[in-house]
Amino acid sequence: MSIKNARLREYEKALLDILADNLFSAGRQVNLNEIDLDALRLEAYSQAVSLIAFHNLKPEKYADSDLTGVRNILNKALSNNAKVDFEHVKICRIMENAGIPCVILKGYASALYYPDPLMRSMGDVDFLVDTDYLEKAGEVLKENGYTKADRNHDVHDIFLGKVCRCEMHFQPSGIPSGKVGVKVRKYLSDIFEKSEKKKTELGEITVPSAFHHGLIILLHMCHHLTGDGLGLRHLCDWAVFISSVGEDEFLQMFKAVLKDIGLWEFAKTMTYICREYLGCPATDWSADADKELADIILIDIIIGGNFGQKKADRSHESLLITNKDNKKTTMLRQFFASANAIVYSNWKAAEKFRILLPFGWLFFGGRYIIRSLFGKRPKIRPKKVASHAAERIEIYSRLRLFEKSED
Repeated sequence: MSIKNARLREYEKALLDILADNLFSAGRQVNLNEIDLDALRLEAYSQAVSLIAFHNLKPEKYADSDLTGVRNILNKALSNNAKVDFEHVKICRIMENAGIPCVILKGYASALYYPDPLMRSMGDVDFLVDTDYLEKAGEVLKENGYTKADRNHDVHDIFLGKVCRCEMHFQPSGIPSGKVGVKVRKYLSDIFEKSEKKKTELGEITVPSAFHHGLIILLHMCHHLTGDGLGLRHLCDWAVFISSVGEDEFLQMFKAVLKDIGLWEFAKTMTYICREYLGCPATDWSADADKELADIILIDIIIGGNFGQKKADRSHESLLITNKDNKKTTMLRQFFASANAIVYSNWKAAEKFRILLPFGWLFFGGRYIIRSLFGKRPKIRPKKVASHAAERIEIYSRLRLFEKSED
């Protein structure tokens, strides 16, 4: 179905209203007896917001509904959160003891902006290390029982612990290429000097300043929106962050910077969605956002789910879409750029010897096709993928991502 023709279902509207109530006491009226609870539960799960949606669960609000499935999800998520939250503390302690500059990205850093940090569902531990200390940091992690994964990534190395996967970043996700990327790195260059220590119930963690945190999660949102899928969890991260910063302070801190790097329109659009659908306190600076575009972007988020959980084709579509800079390209050229990136991440030799690239395309492409035939990977539907990717490209072009604002 076309994104522009899709409409919110009743249980999706109810989920948004429930999130608004639990995050901002928005006073939305939701009659849960008229909502398909199973659909609501599954939607919250696919958007990674179960802990927000069912925070302080009150059985009487659900009449005679069977809450077993909800409780199972909550118990599992809360147990995982406790383990992963402590892992954040552990990583910070390891790095501090080794004298390695380090800050937590997203994750627990985002959770601290929520009314209750446990409301924020956790996945991996993402942390940024000063590039001068990368080799030392890797050795220290190995000494503490972490194993480096074979798979490479363009912005981080993966280390596997007993509790969860840890991603040691040498730069945050979503930084574009070219001149804009240079600007972004300059704005992030003092991230370690301006980092802050926060005490939590589990221990102390080091997080970015409010400015650096806001910029990082905005880049991350852009990265996943144009990639495999932005979930409501990411939108909630932005909503609680902007609500913690006064309007004048936000404008002073971000407006010139976001205009300079071409994310001002994106920030306004996402903030408008947070205002209208998540009950985030009003912000005058987002009032002139394109309302039609905001509604379409919200539908796009709902359709895809967190990291594309609801739509298998989402990852295939992302191969044809780019947010790396504001240069115009074709889907075919972007496909080959994405194919090259896959080869480079799995086959380091190809970076030195480009002649190996076609062999990489055949090997990794063929391997994926074989795995999809056996049901181990989502099947590829070329026509639908190309059609939906083209629609998404047209929608995202209206956000003018990484195009400098002159006004």
